Amino acid sequence: MKNVFPYLIFTLILVSCSKAKVSVSDKQFPPVSLVNHYEYFGGEHKFTQLGSAFLLKYKNDTFAITAKHILAILKPDSIYNLTLDNFIKVWSMRPLNKEDEIVIMDKLLNEDKTESLKAKTLHEKDWLVFSIKENRAKVIPLEFRETPPVKGEKFYAVGWTRHMKEGAQRIYEFEYYKTKGTHHLMKKLIIPEKMGGLSGGPVVDESGKLVGIVSKNEFSLFPMEKMFAPVGTDDLKAFLDNYLMNISDHIFATRGLVIRLRPIKFLKAAELKY
Repeated sequence: MKNVFPYLIFTLILVSCSKAKVSVSDKQFPPVSLVNHYEYFGGEHKFTQLGSAFLLKYKNDTFAITAKHILAILKPDSIYNLTLDNFIKVWSMRPLNKEDEIVIMDKLLNEDKTESLKAKTLHEKDWLVFSIKENRAKVIPLEFRETPPVKGEKFYAVGWTRHMKEGAQRIYEFEYYKTKGTHHLMKKLIIPEKMGGLSGGPVVDESGKLVGIVSKNEFSLFPMEKMFAPVGTDDLKAFLDNYLMNISDHIFATRGLVIRLRPIKFLKAAELKY
């Protein structure tokens, strides 16, 4: 009887994984997705294109977003910290097979030379945030959704898988189950045959509001299923709030003198001197 149990578990996993339909969703969104492209210092590299990306509008600025673990794949084991220094010369994004619609990155805003890309915590904040040097793309920047996901709600991943060479952005369907740590666990409804290449792409709700970034899959014992696990946006939003606050402080700083606004003291009538 003991030998039967592992086979039963394996069978349940196969059955649960087979529920998803391999296809493309009928849901439509305006163009929002991009593909990462790289030019390196030091010549040739295995990858010149890897992973999906998108633009994000927040407050009065627009940023370019993709997944952090993509950089871990690109970088050799000898240089595994969170920086592009002396490694990637130009990081750009564009819709698949549209070389004229290019977005050129400026600075990696969440660069951290002390952070290891080999750390077990890599996926906890699985996003890269870039400022933009040049934007010739016609994609629409996404905006954050302001309300938490609801169990049973449908969400959509938008982008292209690694082996796709042409065509419009593909859309795949998922059903929200629960949030675990920094990731949302979602049941797979309509998916590609292979998920590779969607990493870094946006996950949106019915209205096209951003709820997550394609990050990883994670097995859930209940309901005995390998689930789609995009990283949520709370930490990303907090990072951008802090970044924009620092930019604002810098604007008010003039030649090292920081201008601080002090509260005004209102005098009572008896304190007024004429």
